[in-house]
Amino acid sequence: MASKFSLLQYSTAAVSLLGVTAASSQVVYTDIDPDVVLDEPDEMFGIDLDDDGLNDFNFFNESFTTYIPYAGSALIHAIFVGAFDTMQNGIVGSTIYNSAGPGYTYHFPFAIQPGEVIGTSKIFHNDNYQTMARTESFLSLPFTFHQGNWHPALWGYKLEDFIGIRFTDETEIQRYGWIRCSVIDSGRTLIIHDYAYELQPNYPIIAGDTVSYVDIIGQPSLVATVYSFNTAVYINLQIQTPTQLTIVDLNGQTILAKTLYHQVEIVEMNYFPKGIYLVTLKEGEKLLTAKVAIE
Repeated sequence: MASKFSLLQYSTAAVSLLGVTAASSQVVYTDIDPDVVLDEPDEMFGIDLDDDGLNDFNFFNESFTTYIPYAGSALIHAIFVGAFDTMQNGIVGSTIYNSAGPGYTYHFPFAIQPGEVIGTSKIFHNDNYQTMARTESFLSLPFTFHQGNWHPALWGYKLEDFIGIRFTDETEIQRYGWIRCSVIDSGRTLIIHDYAYELQPNYPIIAGDTVSYVDIIGQPSLVATVYSFNTAVYINLQIQTPTQLTIVDLNGQTILAKTLYHQVEIVEMNYFPKGIYLVTLKEGEKLLTAKVAIE
């Protein structure tokens, strides 16, 4: 695995009408090269984010037979992910309570989309076996049951979506991060691509961001409106004054840098791939940063 520490001074999670000052956010990014592929039963993979010798998050590919109340024996094929090491570690997702038999709470990690903010607004669960994709084939009944926000039978192939995570190290410092995964092959194959976390404690991170996040709450500065439509970025400055424009992708690569001289500017992006981009406007000490989506 190749670990990279990357820092970009300015980025953001949402379009804002008020500029902000850059925070000291830094993303620690690890590329898993080659990707980890779990496509056989009893395979597992763990990630130790704080290097304490204990995995913070584990992935499992499982097959087993179990008895399900009111339905009978079933063959289970499942891909699980779990939070370990400390009760403070967690995974973003939903829960369902099954009252059958003794009762059981299922945890289902969300397949988070690129550009979504992972932070205090999310609900995290600490369970060790949270269901990404699960297939129940009943031995005495003529049907199969699917579960999970990552299951291809329910949602199609989940390709390079994100698991949102929260972890706490031995010094009780809490951080947010993401793990990029794909689930294919009828929910039987899990691919783990890379992961990242925000170094600054209790600071949000954007899913897929390998650079840094800037809090949208800060000192008002440059006032402007920034939005995108189809393949263009539209910029409306409060006053007409030379303003530096920089556009970067979520890998931190600058794809466009120029000076704007008009109060209203349209920046055509049809030469660049579709996706999420970070737009920075700077005029003197004033700054505004916004996220746009090019379709």
